[in-house]
Amino acid sequence: MASSRKSPRRNDRGELNHIFERALEDILARVCVSADGTPVPALAVAYSGGLDSTLLLHLARDFAAARGLPLHALHIHHGLNAGADAWRAHCRAQAARLGVPFHAAQVTIDRSDAGGIEQAARIARYRRLGELCRQLGAGILLTGHHQDDQAETVLLQLLRGAGLPGLSAMPAWQPDDDLLGGGVALARPLLEVPRAVLQQAASERRLAYVNDDSNDDPRYRRNGVRHRLFPALQAESPGFPARLARVAAHMQAAQRLLDELAQADLAACADATDGAALALPALARLSDERAANLLRHWLARQGQTAPSSARLREILWQMTQAAADAHPLFDFGAWRLHRIGNQLRLLPALAAIAPQPVALIWRGEAEIAVPQWGGRLLFQPVAGGGLAPERLRAGPLELRARAGAERFKPAPERPSKTLKQAYQENAVPHWQRARLPLAYLRQRLVFVAGVGMDARAADAGAGIALHWQIDGVAPGNL
Repeated sequence: MASSRKSPRRNDRGELNHIFERALEDILARVCVSADGTPVPALAVAYSGGLDSTLLLHLARDFAAARGLPLHALHIHHGLNAGADAWRAHCRAQAARLGVPFHAAQVTIDRSDAGGIEQAARIARYRRLGELCRQLGAGILLTGHHQDDQAETVLLQLLRGAGLPGLSAMPAWQPDDDLLGGGVALARPLLEVPRAVLQQAASERRLAYVNDDSNDDPRYRRNGVRHRLFPALQAESPGFPARLARVAAHMQAAQRLLDELAQADLAACADATDGAALALPALARLSDERAANLLRHWLARQGQTAPSSARLREILWQMTQAAADAHPLFDFGAWRLHRIGNQLRLLPALAAIAPQPVALIWRGEAEIAVPQWGGRLLFQPVAGGGLAPERLRAGPLELRARAGAERFKPAPERPSKTLKQAYQENAVPHWQRARLPLAYLRQRLVFVAGVGMDARAADAGAGIALHWQIDGVAPGNL
């Protein structure tokens, strides 16, 4: 959140300390909720050895020492620069001089990553930092991001046509960062401070730090923004980084309002029978903008990366406007977004099935897992229309894939029909049919997953009815 207080004067070391301490105390108050007596967790500094993280480590050391807080310096060795070994040795020596425990870890970067080497390195670095924090019991990771970094991020997001989440850039703190993993908060207590102030402070303190020459490599887009756009913008509009940082704060406030609206809409649109699904009639009553905002929020809550605006519009149109007998779906990697009846559901993507039959022996269990088919067979006592238990025990019960000529009889008084007709009458979508097994008892069809028991196989009196449950999907929501 933006603050009205002024940036520190270049020669005022005490003012920088004050801003840092006030920012970090505010973050600790938010993260720890000290009123309930919860102890403040250990702190960790992401220490690369550069100017920003070096100054951050000194400030954090003073802060932690004054309050009796444990502090750790964490260094990630990427192996991308010829000087990486020397940087690690430098950081180890500097941390020892300050009396701060030092922990280094090496990561391997996937140079073929579609997002580029910068993104791959960032992902690997934060994941490893999160692991180190959890191992050390450090609940807060401090990074040295400053006001110029924030301005650069806003410019980069503008150039890629980002929306509010992108233009919000970096918050001062995040209770849970996705890359760090659970249990670790991310804090940026220098986010309001310009780079020039940090450079001046490091010079006054005579701090020793390393220079990463990759920061001058124009092949990286952020470097191009820093070394080409920044000087031009500074000449045209002196002090522009502070204004861009203020833009980010305004965007963060706007995004928080959209999140609150999405939470209210989610409560109104959650399906009455299954809170994990969205009720399409309620979703369709929202304006296009509110529906898109809700869908983006709902997907994010389930761990999915927000789709582009164009894809979001296509999803909403397909889900709300496609014909009633259509079964639109959208891939999200290991998950798929489906329209099932009047519900919008996010379900695990179904892997290819094993073509060979699977034989089962029932010994009275309530269910039998069948991992080859990605689900489980359920056995439910019924008053009529089921299989006699002794007949079922005699087995074998065999699960098979659809061959194409099967017929199914839904009730004694109704004629048999093709499986295609049975699937259509039960609204089983095309994408799901090949993943639903047929159950045979002594070579006779007795059950079709997603449809029900075949009336021709039923025994008189009380018996056992079969049901099929896909792994990860609630019963009744195939």
